[in-house]
Order: sequence, then C-alpha cells, then structure tokens
Amino acid sequence: MARIPTGIPGFDQLIEGGFIENDVILLIGGPGAGKSTFGAQYLYEGITRYGENGIYITFEESPARIMRNMWRHGWDLERLVKEDKLRIVRVDPIAYERYIKKNQDADPGSDTDTSTIEAVLRQIYASIREIGARRLFIDSMTSLKITPDPVNVRYIILEFIKNIESFDCTTLITSELNNDPEHFSVEEYLAEGVICLKVFRIGGERIRSVEILKMRGTKHDEVLRPYVMTDHGIIVYPTQSVIGKEADVFSAEIFNGRTKTDESGSQRLTG
Repeated sequence: MARIPTGIPGFDQLIEGGFIENDVILLIGGPGAGKSTFGAQYLYEGITRYGENGIYITFEESPARIMRNMWRHGWDLERLVKEDKLRIVRVDPIAYERYIKKNQDADPGSDTDTSTIEAVLRQIYASIREIGARRLFIDSMTSLKITPDPVNVRYIILEFIKNIESFDCTTLITSELNNDPEHFSVEEYLAEGVICLKVFRIGGERIRSVEILKMRGTKHDEVLRPYVMTDHGIIVYPTQSVIGKEADVFSAEIFNGRTKTDESGSQRLTG
C-alpha cells in the first residue's frame, strides 16, 4: 500500500508515514487554524521534495494573494507555476451562488445541479491532466454549502467527493469546523480521513493542536498533539501531548514558535 508523505515535520509520524495513495482527506478547523498553510505546505513539499506536481483549487482567495501570502514561509509558488509543476485555479463562488439562487426551486439531484458540479470537476480534472498532478488541495468545501437546502448540500458534496476519488490524486480538502453537536457534516463520513486543527487557550497562552479523528486503513495517533506556525510553515510535535492524564508541560517558547535551524537545515526546538 503506497504512502504519500505530507512533508510536514512531525505529522507523518502520526499516520504511519503518510496518506494512503489516492485517498481523499478532510482537514477541518476554525478561522486562523492554518488550514490553507497546511494544504499549501503539502503541495509545496510534494513538488520540491518528492517530485509530485500539484493543483491548488481555491474558492475564496485569488491565486495572486495566495502566492503573496505563502512567501511568508519562503515558498516561491510563482516559480513553481511558471515551471508548470503547480496550478492555482480559482473557482468563482459568486458565480456558483448565482447559479444556486437561479435554480433554487429545482428538485435536488436534478440535471441542473449535476451540470454545475460537472463544470467544476471538469475544470479540476483538466488541470490535473495538463501537468500530471499527483496531489490536489481544495480550499474549501464550505463554499459548496451556500444553498440553504440541506438535502441539496449533501447531494452536491456527495457528487463532488465521489468524483474527486477517481482523479488519481491524493487529495486534501478543507472545511470550517462546526461546534454544533446537532450539525451533520456528510463530508466527514465520505472522506477516508479527517484531521482537525484546533486553537484554544491554556493559562493565557494560545495553544494549537492537531487531532486525527479518523484515517481508514491506517493505525493513527489518537492524542492531541501540539503544532506551531513558523516562518518555515507548520511543525507538529508528535511525541508531546496537549491535554490528558500525562500531558506535558510546555514552555511559552514552544507555542510562540521559537525554533532554530540546525546544521542539516531542519527545525528544532529551543529551550
């Protein structure tokens, strides 16, 4: 069973070395949790370290803004685009919303609904074929939930994920975290894996933790592990815990992302 390493320091140790090839993985979290950074890092490391071209599908930010923001971590996405190793494709959520409003009286699952999904999927698949992409990042699934009809939402997401599974890419899709216990997220059941990025406060410090809620076919870690956002991207600490009977006590330096580069160029903690 082939594994696709994310390239995110510390994370692959939680999932037996990486995602199962061609799986669809859902990444959930609140605003500011680092979902877009996680996905961009997954693509960047895939291209520069593992030679696997990637596609970044954005429903929200423009490609220019994404490339500008990721410079913060030293990732030259513009160069990768010019080298035809990366595609950043904007799917216009405004046009999609207008279509939904226009057809809001149509029956769920009608031909008009299907054609909308097919148009988006064709655009994604064409980009994959053009550069031979092996990694796909979609940001975010939340933009497909703009119709107020929950039945229609579930149908759209079902069609979307089932088709993405056939694209011969290992796919990461983001979605906003919903804390309502009555809320039903069909994408969490359809995806092969679900990763949750959480941000909360302990003792006046902002704490970030990653939790693997499920990962089919993989013996995965079940403890909340801390991660930090650094100048070089996300770093996960796979042997330290955030909460629990044997929780570690973290220094403020860890959560402020104070790291330094050793002689090999990798990041390590300073204490």
